[in-house]
Amino acid sequence: MATVIVLANTSLNEADKKRFVEEIGTAVTESLQLPPHLKSITLQEFPRINSTPKDYEEITFFVYTAPGKPVEAKRALVRNIQLTAERVLAGVNVKTIVIIKEHGDENVGVGGQLRLDQIQA
Repeated sequence: MATVIVLANTSLNEADKKRFVEEIGTAVTESLQLPPHLKSITLQEFPRINSTPKDYEEITFFVYTAPGKPVEAKRALVRNIQLTAERVLAGVNVKTIVIIKEHGDENVGVGGQLRLDQIQA
């Protein structure tokens, strides 16, 4: 599973938001070699006035996933997120920041139970 929180100062229309979320989801699952349904992508846009002025679009991705991914998969993740953002925001100078946070099952709760306890049950 990969949970991705995206923070951006973009102003995408509804169709572009949907495309962005879908394509980032594909980039994440393919890069980390996960089944397509094992993702959760959330895009949060903020007004430009709430950000440090820059001459490019800066989009930050927080990727939460289980440990044990090979470094090559992480390289692919960072590269594919950048390429996907460039493709979706065609013609816009975009810089992505990807922060990967790995967590074990003892550090994740789902539905009121630790994942660790769900696996052992």
